[in-house]
Amino acid sequence: DEIKTEMLDTFADFFGEEARNPIAYFHANWADEEWSRGCYAGLPTQGTWTNFRNALREPVGRIHWAGTETSTAWVQYMEGAVQSGQRAAAEVHALLTDEVN
Repeated sequence: DEIKTEMLDTFADFFGEEARNPIAYFHANWADEEWSRGCYAGLPTQGTWTNFRNALREPVGRIHWAGTETSTAWVQYMEGAVQSGQRAAAEVHALLTDEVN
């Protein structure tokens, strides 16, 4: 109940009093979730970032990878996901431009 109250108070601060009356409310303890284990992004095993970080974003044939885990900055944040998408799009654009010329 305390978490719900705090959450609705915060929503009301941002969106007005109407936000205190949601149609539905769901609360989950993400640390108990089998696949995410409570984080907003995957946690690689020890040595993964230092040994394989660049390999995560290397194209494989015509497949170009994008996602927060493949960004060159802000890994595991929304900014990283956007940066990664822009990077992958630029890679594909460069290839398509080269094919046309």
